[in-house]
Amino acid sequence: MTSKQLSQLQGLKKEIKMYQERITELKALSEIKSSVITGMPISKSISDKIGYSVIKIITMKDALSKLCEELTDYIESVDDPIVRLTLTYRYVNNYSWQKTAFKIGGGNTVQCLRMRLYRYFKKEKNKTCSKM
Repeated sequence: MTSKQLSQLQGLKKEIKMYQERITELKALSEIKSSVITGMPISKSISDKIGYSVIKIITMKDALSKLCEELTDYIESVDDPIVRLTLTYRYVNNYSWQKTAFKIGGGNTVQCLRMRLYRYFKKEKNKTCSKM
């Protein structure tokens, strides 16, 4: 896992929210009933398009949710508590580095936390490279 991948977490959450709102809009649109005129042919093209769009959006939302879950699971699997807190505050809660350092406290500065995190990523990268 890299900081670039973790940085995507906030964007993914926003995208999921956008898809959820779109699903709600489409469901509301599909429930609108027009007046029924007997003897006229019935067209299902609008509702079919809406239904197809809802299915497509739900599929994309589910894929994004799965990716968010994977990133969150990765953060929870980190054994160093300071690194885990840093990842949670910085990437899950989207705090600035300054606010992250303040929340963690204990004399940890922005530079200290950033270096600790980058060293952790480097160590993890070396671990995965040596396994190959």
